Amino acid sequence: MYFKADLVLSEKLNKAGIKEGKKIAILGNNSEEYVKLLIHIFNMGAIAVLLNPLFPLSKISAALKSIDCKTAIIDDKSDFKNIPECKTITFDYFTCDLENIDLSKLICKFDINQDKRLNKYSDIIFTSGSTGSSKAVLHTFGNHYYNACGSNDNIKFEKGDCWLISLPLNHVSGFSTIFKALISKGDIAVKSPNLSLSEALKNDRITHLSLIPSQLSELIGNPNKAKILRKMKAILVGGAPVADGLIEELFNLGLAVYKSYGSTEMSSQITCTLKNDSLKHMKTSGKLLRYRELKIKEDGEILVRGKTLFKGYVQKDESGNEILIKPFDKQGWFETNDKGCIDEDGYLHVYGRKDSMFVYKGENVFPEEIESAIKGLAGIEDAMAVTINKSPQDQILAAFIKSKKPFQIDFKSIRESLQGKIESFKIPVIYFKWPEEKIKTSFKPDRKEFIKIAEHEIKNS
Repeated sequence: MYFKADLVLSEKLNKAGIKEGKKIAILGNNSEEYVKLLIHIFNMGAIAVLLNPLFPLSKISAALKSIDCKTAIIDDKSDFKNIPECKTITFDYFTCDLENIDLSKLICKFDINQDKRLNKYSDIIFTSGSTGSSKAVLHTFGNHYYNACGSNDNIKFEKGDCWLISLPLNHVSGFSTIFKALISKGDIAVKSPNLSLSEALKNDRITHLSLIPSQLSELIGNPNKAKILRKMKAILVGGAPVADGLIEELFNLGLAVYKSYGSTEMSSQITCTLKNDSLKHMKTSGKLLRYRELKIKEDGEILVRGKTLFKGYVQKDESGNEILIKPFDKQGWFETNDKGCIDEDGYLHVYGRKDSMFVYKGENVFPEEIESAIKGLAGIEDAMAVTINKSPQDQILAAFIKSKKPFQIDFKSIRESLQGKIESFKIPVIYFKWPEEKIKTSFKPDRKEFIKIAEHEIKNS
């Protein structure tokens, strides 16, 4: 039954025009069916274009047009039924076939390291960054293969283990988990959107999971959930800066946490802390993983290269022709736009984004440092620090605060608590509640969007 369904699905994909070298977009929420479709698309040699279902239709349409992708598979539960100038197919067209395919068997059958596959293009992921427009990042199978190999060297993931995908598949952190399984033949469990993370963790098969800091912070606040986390072989945390206070909590709980630094352009992880690292080392971004290279420029910017480095950004030139922009220097180094240093033990320390740094009261300030200090306070889940111009001569430092429910935010006590943790001039003057209704995702919020909201609040206050 499995092999028959497998062949039927491949035939349907073929009839839909999904062929070797062709781009096929996928727009949907996480599901096991999504993963099965992706692996079949890989088998056919097509290039998977991963789209964020939280993007507005205009942004999705513009993204597909920018890379000349004219076919998309859309989750029938999504808000979109059609995309302008694009052939659309709904997930339900494949539902019966997908249900009859065993994901574990599909993973075991797939040979990622077969002849010539490693050099072929596999996917395009649009960067979500925190400061600007998205770029279409083109990867090969080799990029993901070597990323997974280096990751699995550090965090053992093997047959019999099960990694929970709780991060979006349209982000490289969620997407890369598939390749960890494909090279190790470990199992995957996919958290569906209508299931809470704590409910998903009741699955006794799960041994590994990837989380962003806010998810982990919420889980350890509940003793029962923290007990489940203690059973995990590995908890990989990344996607956003991790406050030192949270790291101390995790360390004291004895959880098998690995803190990582990575990027879409490097196919996910670049550095990671090691098993049984000290608290001192857990407060860093870890050591360089295999198949990557890293160095620090004179101005402190982090440069990377290696087998996990993407092939370039896909876009159209002025004539409408597709081109591949390769933003590398003559030695193949890529500028990450992050600043940091490497300590005497070989561990990376990341200060923040170059483009998020601002000059305030004559000093260079990384907002990530302020956010880390705020998130280290009791009852705080997330924070975003921004500067706004109240007038041409009056620049103000502000912060958005997301509290842990049912914790009530006391902005005055936050100011007082920050005294002594960061320099006084870095302590925000104005505070806003986290704009839940305006910010749809907490994975990588757009800093520019928060600045606009803050400016609007100031203007109307």
